[in-house]
Amino acid sequence: MLATPMLAACNAGGLVGASKADGPPDCSKYQESTPKAGAPLLLVLLDVTDNSAAAAQRVATRVQPYLDTALKDGSYIRLVASGGTAMTYSDCFHGDRMFQIKRNNNRREEKDRVAAAKALGTEIDHVVQTERVSAKGSATGLLAGINDELNTVRSTPGVLVTDVTVLVWSDLLGTGQDTDCLNVDGKKASASIAEALVKRCFETQQITAVGNDKVRFLGVNEGATDRPQQDLARYLKGELCRRISSDCS
Repeated sequence: MLATPMLAACNAGGLVGASKADGPPDCSKYQESTPKAGAPLLLVLLDVTDNSAAAAQRVATRVQPYLDTALKDGSYIRLVASGGTAMTYSDCFHGDRMFQIKRNNNRREEKDRVAAAKALGTEIDHVVQTERVSAKGSATGLLAGINDELNTVRSTPGVLVTDVTVLVWSDLLGTGQDTDCLNVDGKKASASIAEALVKRCFETQQITAVGNDKVRFLGVNEGATDRPQQDLARYLKGELCRRISSDCS
């Protein structure tokens, strides 16, 4: 049988409920007016099961290339995190302003963009470290809320979203809630079990598909997990990708 991973000790100063992460960088420094044709949206979803400094740095590092691309091409960015209970929203990444670094000199632009991506990465780090981690929870709530988050951004006055990329940081090893379709407590690491779990997610509409929007899973098999956990997480990712989007990896 699969043994679920132990959660890291929670940061005593972590956020409770739907509070917002404080102390963000000056995000206005990296924002530009949105062109008439609109801009892409990068939606970042963080399923936080470890709020240690090392884990926060690992998340920030994996998200960093996407921040760099957003700053290069111009993109709205919205970030939502959960440690197993309510959602936490970033004061920096609301999804209502376009992030971009534009300079007349290409070398200067690249240098400033790298510095900006690093600065914005500190907000990712901060959100992870200040998130209160619950002993029970999974990525189900974050995945279930994708369409609502997209609708929130699209309905914001002055915002025109072109294409969407959803980043999901999660080990996909949910625990503790029998009604949660991604609860893997006591589940064997097999492709058929993963298929049954994910099938239930969509049949019960705990998770719904997002159409052609890009979905990218990060964090699977990147923590302290054993081989059976790694196998089950990999199977779950495959099954989720098969159902949640036509462009998923």
